[in-house]
Amino acid sequence: MNNTIKNVTYTVASVAVTSSPVFAHAGHDHNHWSSQFMHGLFYLSLAAVGAACVFAGYKAYSRKQSSSK
Repeated sequence: MNNTIKNVTYTVASVAVTSSPVFAHAGHDHNHWSSQFMHGLFYLSLAAVGAACVFAGYKAYSRKQSSSK
């Protein structure tokens, strides 16, 4: 079961990174003065979503463990 989750996670991540919409499109200007700031905000938001998911999983796991005692 755990290997299945890892495989699905790796597959989704690789497809997300290598799919064509992810690559820069027309009008996607990396030389604009706000580009680095906007990319930073984007990656910060991804990290926040990941942290929220980990926190929710931890809370659910700890709730399950405490109810089984």
